[in-house]
Amino acid sequence: MRRLVVSAEAAHRLGGAVPSPAAAFLLAVIALPGLFWLVMLKRTTVYTAPEEWMMTTIIPGIHSWVETNLPPVELLVISISALGSGWFVALAFAGFGILALANRRRDLALLFALGTLAFPMEWALKYFTSSEAISFTALLGAIVNVNNVGLDDIADFPAGHALRATVLYGIAAFSVARLAHDHRQGQVAYLVAAVFVGAISATRIYLGAHYPMDVLGGLMAGAALLAILIAVHVLRVDERARADELAHQAEREATGARRVAVPRRTRVEG
Repeated sequence: MRRLVVSAEAAHRLGGAVPSPAAAFLLAVIALPGLFWLVMLKRTTVYTAPEEWMMTTIIPGIHSWVETNLPPVELLVISISALGSGWFVALAFAGFGILALANRRRDLALLFALGTLAFPMEWALKYFTSSEAISFTALLGAIVNVNNVGLDDIADFPAGHALRATVLYGIAAFSVARLAHDHRQGQVAYLVAAVFVGAISATRIYLGAHYPMDVLGGLMAGAALLAILIAVHVLRVDERARADELAHQAEREATGARRVAVPRRTRVEG
């Protein structure tokens, strides 16, 4: 792919691959009800029968065979999974935010900062959907992995890797689309982000860390948060663009009103 070409008006205009606020809100409207029903299902049903069969019969056999016969592939899978871990995602949010500030893009830095809402969103969902009561102290300890007990050890839903990866790589792809002069670069960025999110989510099932319902819940929660953040950001940019246009129009009208017609002096012959 060619080097990213940043539009000269990127600070005030949107790239060609940026979704409309209506499309982003539509995604949130679709994802949030689906997430709600998954939460209700999770609170009444631990796992579905097809999930239980797949995770106890199919996945362990595949994992065991790959681990024995293809150690490099096993190492690759673990490395891909780490790209959605809490510490990596937190550092990535901080790094992207600092990079945006260094390039005087406070709007994108704010977007990455708001992306960290994925963490409290995950904590709240785990606390609410856990089949066993979780004390606030236990939740805080799991957040910082005290005694090697993490959030996934006390509650499975949603898959934190899927949720965090959706928000992080989604915002990164949107930032490329936001700055790119060529909309095709934004489309490629979205495709790369989707591949990363899909691969990270698949590794959680392969490693036996989460059932498909947990991963689907993480994807839905991440997509809802991502869509809301992008919609608000695009609306703010559009509003600033309209305000600038109105200000320029008012300035042009005021300049035109101050012009005074001066009659041409005629030469008087004596």
